[in-house]
Amino acid sequence: MRVEDRRGAADACFPSVRLAADAGVPSLVRGLERVWESAHDEAGWVTTTDHKKIGARYIATAFVFFILGGIEALVMRAQLALPGQALVDPATYDGLFTMHGTTMIFLFATPMLSGFGNYLVPLMIGARDMAFPRLNAFGYWVFVLAGLLMYLSFPASSLPQNGWFAYTPLSGPAYSPESGIDFWSLGLIFLGIATTVGGINFIVTIAKLRAPGMSVDRMPLFVWNILVTAIAMVFAIPSLTVAAALLELDRYIGTHFYDPAGGGNPLLWQHLFWIFGHPDVYIIFMPAAGMVSSILPVFVRRPIVGYPALVLASVLTIAIGFGVWAHHMFAVGLPVQALGFFSAASMLIAIPAGLQMAAWIATIWAGRALWSTAFLFAVGFIVLFLLGGLTGVMLGALPFDWQVTDSYFVVAHFHYVLFGGMVFPLFGAFYYWFPKMSGQLLDERLGVANFVTMFVGFNLAFFPMHIAGMLGMPRRVYTYPGGSALDALNLLSTAGSFLIAVSVVIFIANWARASRRGHVAGADPWASNTLEWATASPPPVYNFDRIPMVRSRDPLWDKRTPRTASEPADLATSRRQTFGTSPIEARAETYLRMPMDSLAPALAAAALFVLFAGLLLKFLVVVALGAVLVIAAVVLWLWPTREVRGAHLPIDDAPRAIEPGRAPGWWGVALLVGTDATMFVALLASYFYLGFAANASWPPPEIERPRLLMPLIGSALLLGSSAPIAWAERAIARGDRTRLLIGLVVGWLMSAAFLTVQGFEYLQKTFAPQTNAYGSLFFTITSFHGLHVVSALVLVAVLVARGLRGQFSRDRHLAVQNVALWWHFVGGAWVAIFAALYLSAQVLR
Repeated sequence: MRVEDRRGAADACFPSVRLAADAGVPSLVRGLERVWESAHDEAGWVTTTDHKKIGARYIATAFVFFILGGIEALVMRAQLALPGQALVDPATYDGLFTMHGTTMIFLFATPMLSGFGNYLVPLMIGARDMAFPRLNAFGYWVFVLAGLLMYLSFPASSLPQNGWFAYTPLSGPAYSPESGIDFWSLGLIFLGIATTVGGINFIVTIAKLRAPGMSVDRMPLFVWNILVTAIAMVFAIPSLTVAAALLELDRYIGTHFYDPAGGGNPLLWQHLFWIFGHPDVYIIFMPAAGMVSSILPVFVRRPIVGYPALVLASVLTIAIGFGVWAHHMFAVGLPVQALGFFSAASMLIAIPAGLQMAAWIATIWAGRALWSTAFLFAVGFIVLFLLGGLTGVMLGALPFDWQVTDSYFVVAHFHYVLFGGMVFPLFGAFYYWFPKMSGQLLDERLGVANFVTMFVGFNLAFFPMHIAGMLGMPRRVYTYPGGSALDALNLLSTAGSFLIAVSVVIFIANWARASRRGHVAGADPWASNTLEWATASPPPVYNFDRIPMVRSRDPLWDKRTPRTASEPADLATSRRQTFGTSPIEARAETYLRMPMDSLAPALAAAALFVLFAGLLLKFLVVVALGAVLVIAAVVLWLWPTREVRGAHLPIDDAPRAIEPGRAPGWWGVALLVGTDATMFVALLASYFYLGFAANASWPPPEIERPRLLMPLIGSALLLGSSAPIAWAERAIARGDRTRLLIGLVVGWLMSAAFLTVQGFEYLQKTFAPQTNAYGSLFFTITSFHGLHVVSALVLVAVLVARGLRGQFSRDRHLAVQNVALWWHFVGGAWVAIFAALYLSAQVLR
């Protein structure tokens, strides 16, 4: 069906109302372009904070990693096509499957979906940018440099060879002394920074920047799924970060977190990794499911069936996902009670998945399908994910899991869930949103060929693996003996993998053709229902000349006259700004001033790269240089320029008097506190896990029980420092700059004294991090907290410098509020540490 025919059929079903895509007042449009446009030179390319450019870069970069991961897979499948082949040696094969899994999970899937979220979420919610544009740019540069750091293992001839989950003790210094695992673990820690700040940015953007009237029950399902995914990111990534950091400490300075000889436990790695790893499956799946929920209604010409059920299913999937981590540990010797709980939870998660399936199928059944390429990929996803879900329930049954664990059956299940559950919706999203991003239509005939080859190739590649696994073929082997049914099954899988490659080539050719001479798409070729289609294709740099007001879940199918929010033209064209709204009902609260483009995000990412490169090379001078550069970049980032940053001003002409809510910056710091608190929880949980696993006193008998005098003095200083900081915050709220400075300086001195006391306590210890697992945990936890104290001191020093320049007032002191929140968190974290490391030691011994 031609585009014109599709549009006509859509209009016959839904006489939709469109916001005029290009009907803005010329002077207003010119003013918005002047304010929002980035520089058109090389510097502008680096400094831009435009969410659309950053989203497109995420998508393009992640697709490059997809190609690299695919090449690695093809080499592996070529090696396994026939028994006894020697195309690559065992070490190279191990490196390839490690980098393939790492690339597809960490460098392709999550960043690709983040790219679509970056591009689409502000457009879908009627905003002009993300809540933190600079943080958005910073996340992208960190992603690029972290991927580069991992892939430098190829030219360094030091590939990690332990699989993408790097189980200890095989990844420890005794069995993997080479630097390959260091590329892997440091790269993941570095990449985790990008994922975490991205999650925080999504949450605050969705909570505070939605168009007036877009209450939570009117949000597009894609936005809902991005929101629950972002929440999962914020609270799952810390566990992986802690696991990788402890592994590096074992390898770097000889600690004993995972070393049984020193009181450690290799299973600690599995717990920490899979507390992240299982939610990560849903972090990948949920945005893809949101894509399907966006595509299906448009091509069946009716609203989605079961909107509340789909929202509930998304929330339940993420919530249950955090309680299923030991699903991957059924064969490690867990207690019977734990096995029963996690087996039941593994099956329970099928309920919200079934809700989603039922809603999607009901939507198709109740509508009239237009079989476009995007719709084909969405239907293909439903079929494949259903099969993957069924095998997942099978693996939740303990006897069956014990039979097929670490076999190719698990490989097949995993790919049906993640490739079928993410890549198929992704390609559907390419065909659906490419016209919005480029203004050009992809060719439908090539699209059908793309779908058919991928669907056939996928099933040919991965369905035989179920049978191979049932026949006993173990995963992660570089060859196998001939003369059995495995020969034909592996040959079929290899043929299927190359057919998938052909499908990807067809897509690239389609993209190249459309970019050169594709049909013009127009503002909305699909007669869609959500706000991203209410503006031009591609969208202008400012997204909307007038912020829309939303009155239904399908605003572009709403037959009522469209409205826009009141916004004085002189404000809209004098600075970058968007509306701030309340988190639940999306009532207009504020005009939010957005920052201009800046080099600081790229510089901060580059400084972190120097720091991590120094850690990789074990050059302490380079590490110190990187740390100094990071601090300098942060100060540059936070230091205000002539352009007002982050103003939070109440709307003067709102429909009724509204008390301004918390600023987005405050919400961002609160979420950072949440993710950081999760890291402390992971560390303290590790402390008690190893203590109880030792089946002896904790601390061990050879280590003296902690004395309390010095820690009590330090605690009094640190906790007491919150009082002058709070006093300073209240003082500037009244406009008293002098008391602000006094409070900040007094708090700074008290916390500096705490660090001094902590240093004296270290000198009195008769054990070291290398002594045993207890010493490793004690020094790691307290040192990690000490770094937080240092960060708080640096931030307060910046506030003092700014305060001396008169940059704070009664109406402008958001930075003081944010730093105070961080300061109080650092004190609160110490309370938990003191209770765990000092008070509990008096009882557990």
